[in-house]
Amino acid sequence: MRQIRPMKSFRISVALLLTLGFSTLASNPLEAQTCTVTAGTGTLDSHFDSEYTENGPGTGKEPLGMPGWTGADSSYSVLLPSGDSAFFFSDSYVGEYPTLSGDGTVSTNSNGLRTRAANCGAPLCNPPTNLYHAHNSIVVQSAATGQLSTLMGPKDLTSGYSTSYFVPATAAVTGHFYWMGDSVVVQVDSTGTKKLWTFVMEWDSSFNYYGSAIAQLSLPSLALESITLLSNVPSGNVVHWGTAMWLDGSYGNNYLYVYGIEDNAQNGRFPFIALTNPAVGVSGVANTNNWYVWNGNSWVTGLTNAVQIIGAPNDPNNAGDYVSSEYSVKKIHSSAGTTYLLVAQDTKVPFGTWKDITLYSACRPQGPFSAKDVVYSTPETGSTKVPGMTSSQSLAGIILTYNPHAHPQFTSNGQLLISYDLNASNSGDLLYADTYRPKFIRVKIAGLK
Repeated sequence: MRQIRPMKSFRISVALLLTLGFSTLASNPLEAQTCTVTAGTGTLDSHFDSEYTENGPGTGKEPLGMPGWTGADSSYSVLLPSGDSAFFFSDSYVGEYPTLSGDGTVSTNSNGLRTRAANCGAPLCNPPTNLYHAHNSIVVQSAATGQLSTLMGPKDLTSGYSTSYFVPATAAVTGHFYWMGDSVVVQVDSTGTKKLWTFVMEWDSSFNYYGSAIAQLSLPSLALESITLLSNVPSGNVVHWGTAMWLDGSYGNNYLYVYGIEDNAQNGRFPFIALTNPAVGVSGVANTNNWYVWNGNSWVTGLTNAVQIIGAPNDPNNAGDYVSSEYSVKKIHSSAGTTYLLVAQDTKVPFGTWKDITLYSACRPQGPFSAKDVVYSTPETGSTKVPGMTSSQSLAGIILTYNPHAHPQFTSNGQLLISYDLNASNSGDLLYADTYRPKFIRVKIAGLK
């Protein structure tokens, strides 16, 4: 477990409170509420499940003439000013246009079994499988038509495959890549200019984490303008910052909450929170000297003073809880009042058996959070079948589920949309498209607006 250094005793200065408009951080009337939502049991959302069952360009909701997403994980989303939504995915399968041998294009047989052609054989891949070619992608879902438009990096000049949309500057030398974090739309000036900020996290092929950065994208084009590495991060930092975000307030009087995860497979997965002022711009926000962290009692400087906001030994409701490596925090309005809702998965059980999707409620972004509410148990966990398999067919391994995310822009009839990801324990099973994709459920929350 991460060692916490002695906490600093001072609070946010009065000057910063005035700058950020944080009058609510001291005595908040919401503290008088319970803020704990009343949630029902989740059910499959067949509409979204169908929307993100894609076989490639010109099929389903994806147009001809451009690459088409056919599977990925992470499944973050953000509502754009246009009313469309952008989904940000990590390791991504992409069907090329025109189709290329070994790409992510999916074929469906008469039984409905969806497969990809093998692009990696023995001895490297034994059994043979289909490997993805991009570590991240963006899919824009049109609010008007439901059409899905896939945004990728430029085609590789040798292979012709689409590349990742976000790439570390040193990737050609180091081989490092970016996986996705959360995104927010931020107004950056008094004239109303808006940008999209998204966290990206740098990894290598051995799954070593090298730090986070903030990408700034223009709107409405989503063209990449800059990627700014987080600076002044203490040596030995173990928190992956940017796994969730929430922007509160309005221009000139707003504040950005940045959530992180300490992801230690042996000692647990715990969430943390920091606070900063978006008025300092993307470069200022990327400088962690401009951050304050929650130390259990107050907001203080110094990333090493952060304490976990769920799962600590003194947590009154959730001592010892583990959450998922990716999770969501969204502010919602329901019959419980204004609630900061953290959506995660219970990872206290052994890897390979994760299935319970959980909700935690709080009156403040930093908690304290209510006891977890299990709203869904993923039926795919441990399965050896995918849709379309005959009685004599089965996977070589089992299906895993992980990393739920909330998508409140799609709330309907008081039901919150939540996604989670599927993956295969045996890489050979990635030939089957339905082992690696997001699934979607609806959770009824009393009085959800």
